[in-house]
Amino acid sequence: MLRFDSLPSPAFSVDCDDGRHLLWWETQDEQRIWILPDATATASVAAIIPFDQHLPDRLATTLHLWQRLTGVATAPSASSSLTRQQRHRLILMLRALDGRHDRASYRNLAAVLLDPDVRRQSRHDWLTSPRRAQIIRLVKDAVRRMEGGYRDLLRGR
Repeated sequence: MLRFDSLPSPAFSVDCDDGRHLLWWETQDEQRIWILPDATATASVAAIIPFDQHLPDRLATTLHLWQRLTGVATAPSASSSLTRQQRHRLILMLRALDGRHDRASYRNLAAVLLDPDVRRQSRHDWLTSPRRAQIIRLVKDAVRRMEGGYRDLLRGR
């Protein structure tokens, strides 16, 4: 028997014409559920998983959700092998990448993510700042991960 009450309150929930969309953030990953508009509380549950190059990762995530919903002990995920510092850096990379996609300057990114004092630096000091070099590296590394390297993390590499 599935126990949806075993999941924490969703971080995001919205009702749309195509059903209800739910999102949970957990320590190592996120869980997304789409409930069709005509689903009842006693309806059977199914997972739709594309058979593409990401199938192994999708299956692992689906298994993790099933384990949560059934109360079966969960196996440690590959991302649990990341150190606290590695997880923190990955989060910074994602936030920096999101900011660049929203056209934020490197200085604004550095001020928000690393050190608010960079806003007070002179142009010369900013151009030679270690914080500038750090934020540029974070964005470059995030772009590399976005272009396919992130799957290595899921596989524990």
